[in-house]
Amino acid sequence: MPTTLETVVARYLRSRNPAQRTREEYSTTLRKWARWGGGVPIEELGRKEIRDFVDWVYDDAADRQGVNPGRTANKVRSHLLAVMSWAWEQDIVDALLRFPKVKPHRDVAGRHYLTKAELNSLYFATHKMKRPRAWSQPFPVGRYWRSALVVFFNYGLDTGTVWRTESFHEPILWRHVSWHRQSPDREVKEQSPWGWLFYRRLKTSKAFHRPMNRTVHMHIKSIMPENPDPDAPVFVGGGTRPNNRFRTLCDLAGIGPKTNVETGEEQPSVLKDLRKTCATYYDEHVPESSVEILGHSAGGVTYRHYAHRAPLAFKAIMTLRQPSAFTALAKGFDGQCPCCRRRFTEAAG
Repeated sequence: MPTTLETVVARYLRSRNPAQRTREEYSTTLRKWARWGGGVPIEELGRKEIRDFVDWVYDDAADRQGVNPGRTANKVRSHLLAVMSWAWEQDIVDALLRFPKVKPHRDVAGRHYLTKAELNSLYFATHKMKRPRAWSQPFPVGRYWRSALVVFFNYGLDTGTVWRTESFHEPILWRHVSWHRQSPDREVKEQSPWGWLFYRRLKTSKAFHRPMNRTVHMHIKSIMPENPDPDAPVFVGGGTRPNNRFRTLCDLAGIGPKTNVETGEEQPSVLKDLRKTCATYYDEHVPESSVEILGHSAGGVTYRHYAHRAPLAFKAIMTLRQPSAFTALAKGFDGQCPCCRRRFTEAAG
């Protein structure tokens, strides 16, 4: 019996359990597919049909006076690519199609990553963060934020993986930190002299065992209690709205909001900018490494060859060049400017 695209998309979403916003975007793609007249069974879907559909989406967006029809068409293309890759892995289709090229489009958000200078400013500005109400932790809140900035930069984590702000979030706990050279995942052959971190991706629930480099190791050690509770979260100080505290930190660091290049409107900074920053620097350092390190769900074919990608991620993480401020702790300059040795004073509550 022929399989419709709607059926495969429904099965794909059930297997991935994505966020509600992602589900809505796939539903929009299916509505466009129906308007186009897509009655082709997925077993008979070819490159020509996909190209015609993507071209139709582009023309339809242009006719509706969309400001960026290329981006709209590429979003639909990415949805089809993810679904067809999954269908191939599940043996629903015999071969993975060769997809048409992406359409030219404009990045409506402008530059959405932070420079090394901005990361240094954020790191030093954590010393100015005020003590939250009822703060009972053994270290100043800024120290936890410095460690959080380091892991955001090195692993591109979701905010909920660092600070649990929703009931379904699974944050990094102390039992997820291993100080041994050998990975807790015995399928990983590489050894890290600095230990390992375990966490799950929020959208896909995919588990990762990542090596700690020297910088991450030193910062995790700096916030470890004398007798850590295995079920206690590693990172605290995010509050119920970590993005609000991040914007306050940006103000302390003198980093202004982003500007939308299409409308000229200012957009507030969010912690997801650090995830995009991670992807930017990893791809500059080791091309294509960000796909594996960030755990993008669109890389279905990539994960089919996971054994070949894991060493790439290991090499990238262990050799990524850190912002100069991040290395101050490892060099013994905690609380000091690494260039002039000026000591920072933690802000009072």
